[in-house]
Amino acid sequence: MATKVSGVRLIVPETMPPSDGMVEQWRDALKNSAIRLNQKRQLAIPDQGKFQTKLAAPAGLEWAKMIDPAYRSKSELSAEDIKTAQIKNLMDAFSKWELGLALAFETVDGVEAKRFKEAVDNKADSWADGVTRKTLRFTGDKTRGRSVAPIAAYWLTGDKRVEEMLRAGDTVTSGGPLNVAKTGFRTFLKTGLVQKLVQSGVAIVRSEGDSAVIDTQNALINEFMKGIQDAGFVDFQPLNLPDKSFCRYEIENGILYLNIQVVTP
Repeated sequence: MATKVSGVRLIVPETMPPSDGMVEQWRDALKNSAIRLNQKRQLAIPDQGKFQTKLAAPAGLEWAKMIDPAYRSKSELSAEDIKTAQIKNLMDAFSKWELGLALAFETVDGVEAKRFKEAVDNKADSWADGVTRKTLRFTGDKTRGRSVAPIAAYWLTGDKRVEEMLRAGDTVTSGGPLNVAKTGFRTFLKTGLVQKLVQSGVAIVRSEGDSAVIDTQNALINEFMKGIQDAGFVDFQPLNLPDKSFCRYEIENGILYLNIQVVTP
């Protein structure tokens, strides 16, 4: 008979702004590494040949997948005609791409990469707004407390420190933290699950809680869990069922939660 051995329901905060100094750290890190970033870019893509193989061709192929094969434009161009033209435009774009970067990293008024650094300054508020509405809601930080992604990873690897990380709005539904990873995969589960939960959470936020997106992301999360879980637990799957293990995002009364349940056969 299936037995529920561990469970927790974690609330996703509506917003979480950057902590004091975080925006400045992001801005300064990018500006201070501007020259090194440009040097690495020049080494990786030094000429048109590398541009075409590393950037243009892969981008063109991915873009082409979005065109309906049956589509025909008003000027009677077929989908294949459009794909070919777009890929050709991308392949020929090296000079424009190179010129734009050269201008961005040019020394102006004695300041190296002045335009790049100005662009970073101009993007600081936008970056702060983005992490407030998206990433930080799922990660939290060390200073003010962890959020759902690291808490879930600690919980599902049996790290007792997670009990001190739980916040108002979080609910333990059964047992306590429990390591569900198969032997040798505990660290991989912890790091991989954090990344997956943040990625999926941001996708859900961007979709404004679209149910189809939630279903898709829950399927991906649980497929990841199923691949590295110990066989002694009922397989992780995306549905909220009393006799199944799951790790899934849910919306209730407009609030986003991460619900975790672990079941043994």
